[in-house]
Amino acid sequence: MQHFRAAPKPEVLGEFGGGAVFEFQELLVELCVAKLAPIAAEMKRLVADPGHVDSILIDGAGRALAIAAETMSATKDIVGFVRKR
Repeated sequence: MQHFRAAPKPEVLGEFGGGAVFEFQELLVELCVAKLAPIAAEMKRLVADPGHVDSILIDGAGRALAIAAETMSATKDIVGFVRKR
């Protein structure tokens, strides 16, 4: 995996171009696994605790509702909707 780093395309082609595709693919798979492992671990953690995910969604819904209520109130004032007293 040490072969992979932030490098311009010409540099990567210079290093791996003309070589065996299998060697490049092997290194690329190692890189993908290493880069995606933290994401997979976080997904497993979230799936294991659905209550935590639900609390995040409920919190977000509450905040979105507050923002939407302000926006809808301002919109109704601009449009001139009659409001209940």
